[in-house]
Amino acid sequence: MNTMILFYSVSDMATKMAMLLLLWLMLFPAAIHAKGLKEGMHFLTARKLLFNSAWRPINVHEAYNYAYIGIENQLVEAHINEVESCAIDKPVCLFNYKKGHQCLQVFTFGEEIKDMHVYRWTYGCSDK
Repeated sequence: MNTMILFYSVSDMATKMAMLLLLWLMLFPAAIHAKGLKEGMHFLTARKLLFNSAWRPINVHEAYNYAYIGIENQLVEAHINEVESCAIDKPVCLFNYKKGHQCLQVFTFGEEIKDMHVYRWTYGCSDK
């Protein structure tokens, strides 16, 4: 019976450790996945950093004829094809990258490419 209690405790401890690790990864993903990426970093600098860290751009629109608008046209003309979309009412754009099976979405703020800065990123994959 003592063995059963000890087994349960070890199993319970392993579950708690796994949950803590998962929580840690959710709270601090930047330190693990996109090392060096910083809020406020110029977009082109961040893009170069990502490429040098083996992140690859994902063109979520290559399979169909997407109608780019506004700044999206300038981005595509500059061969920045990983742009998913840019808002019309705010200077915000979303870019997609992949490294192995991991996805990275980078959000920028700025009305022109030269003014774009990273303000947020997540590790979700585009639903497109």
